[in-house]
Amino acid sequence: MASQLTTEQVTEALATVNDPEIRKPITELDMVKSVDIAPDGAVNVGIYLTVAGCPMKDTLTRSVTEAVSKLPGVASVAVELDVMSEEQRKALQTKLRGGEPAKEIPFAKPGSLTKVYAVASGKGGVGKSSVTVNLA
Repeated sequence: MASQLTTEQVTEALATVNDPEIRKPITELDMVKSVDIAPDGAVNVGIYLTVAGCPMKDTLTRSVTEAVSKLPGVASVAVELDVMSEEQRKALQTKLRGGEPAKEIPFAKPGSLTKVYAVASGKGGVGKSSVTVNLA
């Protein structure tokens, strides 16, 4: 091994990996859970997914592995996936909104007297407008 690999080097490499859906670096989105470096150059990276069934987890795993593998002194890369807690997800949403609170839907609150009905059909000319007018 030519040089000692540091956590800072791995974190810098991870900063080049963008979340495939949000399109921002995973380090900026607080999605890096942990970085462990073994003396033999094996790197273990823990990544938080936003949701358990994330459809882009394979892409994210591949991107993390590729970015960290480029560093000198890396023998192998293992990526462990975890899921964000509700608090972490809310913090991420607030960060993505620029610190602004979530907008509330007034008639979605409990106790609201407003009711919302959706009138839909797969084709035209079946009376959607007539039904809507009569409901109103």
